[in-house]
Amino acid sequence: MSDATMEQKLRLVQQVRSRYQEDQYDLSNRERILYGRTGISPERAAGYGSYYDDYYPEGALPGEGASSFRLRLFLAMFLVMLVIVMDVNGIAVAGITAEKIYEVISADYEEVLETWVEAISSNVRK
Repeated sequence: MSDATMEQKLRLVQQVRSRYQEDQYDLSNRERILYGRTGISPERAAGYGSYYDDYYPEGALPGEGASSFRLRLFLAMFLVMLVIVMDVNGIAVAGITAEKIYEVISADYEEVLETWVEAISSNVRK
């Protein structure tokens, strides 16, 4: 490569950068399709901006924004507290007591699952 002229090196660098931009654009399109993420625009890829700037715009920290984790965590905590209150006060909601909930949670479903998987497997093979 020592025989390569400066113009050839410049063309090679441009080809590498162009390929990188195409790959980033293709990757962002695949992520958008598969995960619903917003990706890198071709303009941003051309500027070699930070890949994560699209995901965390202007000082936003990971976990802030449209995440449903907090909602799911709150809902889970609420349901656990509801079962505890039902147990302490002996309350039944729609005929369901805390004892029934504990039985369903602690039940061993391994045998039922194995039977179910075998039934599905035999139907698929036919």
